[in-house]
Amino acid sequence: MKNIKKNFITLLFVSFNSVWSNAQHKTEFEFVETVPAALRKTMQNNVGVVFSSIHESYSSGKASLSISRNHATPEAIQQLQALWSTNHFFCTETEIIRRVVRTVKGLQVRNIPVFFKQGGTDEDKYQDIVIDFATDGKISDVYIAIPKHQINQILETQDKVTDLRRRQLILGFVENFLTAYYRKDIAYLEIIFSNDVLDRETLSSDKGISPTPPGMSQEYLIRTKNEYMDNLKKAFVQNQFINIKFSEIEVIQHEGNNNFYGVTLRQDWYSSSYRDSGWFFMMLDFRDENNPLIWVRTWQPITVPRNQVFRLDCFPIK
Repeated sequence: MKNIKKNFITLLFVSFNSVWSNAQHKTEFEFVETVPAALRKTMQNNVGVVFSSIHESYSSGKASLSISRNHATPEAIQQLQALWSTNHFFCTETEIIRRVVRTVKGLQVRNIPVFFKQGGTDEDKYQDIVIDFATDGKISDVYIAIPKHQINQILETQDKVTDLRRRQLILGFVENFLTAYYRKDIAYLEIIFSNDVLDRETLSSDKGISPTPPGMSQEYLIRTKNEYMDNLKKAFVQNQFINIKFSEIEVIQHEGNNNFYGVTLRQDWYSSSYRDSGWFFMMLDFRDENNPLIWVRTWQPITVPRNQVFRLDCFPIK
């Protein structure tokens, strides 16, 4: 089945390459349900105009996008420009029919398929994106989507995170976190990582967190935030592009403090100079929902059994 999917994606990519050489590719958008027809029409028009600009820039090989504030907020334009500057992309379909979703932050349309120009394989280049909208129908944000089946699984599972609103916020956080690597957005990552993240002394004394996983004998490296950010800046400079996929995602709420969550997932990283797969874990602090923080971040090679991967109870909160 996996080979069939790869072959399909390869054929899809080849066919769209021929589209660019023959004519200007165009995508028609139709949004359904949940909001009044007039607002849906405005949203459709704004997305259509923005993607026409994206497709024109892609076919012409332009270094930047030309997007009007009539169709997107200044913040969304900045995010699109940042994503474009690291890896050009286009929507792979000529017709998109999607349901408008109401979230805790507003209106959203999910699973818009795009192909990034650079990547290791055609499968690496293929991603879905999410588009958020302001109340007037302008695009307010664009980011990489978590796979649809994973979204449904997490949102419909109440035994690990009972608050649907929090589940939506956490998933949005994870998707923005993923997109920050595509955009090489070091400023955003500086904000969401706690100043004490991965700092052994600070975590054990000031925060009441022990970084030693109970029952595990693996050797691992603990780095300060500054050390991690310095390494990340170097990776951003050294790599022309970064493609990352998140899968096998599990979100668990802390039993004793419902403002803390553990997110465990498989991370497949592909960049212009490096590729690996591993288990990624982060502890999230949602006491301030508008400014959630990552307290702990760990990475282990994919060869580590899932039952030995770092988890929420490896870092008890006092």
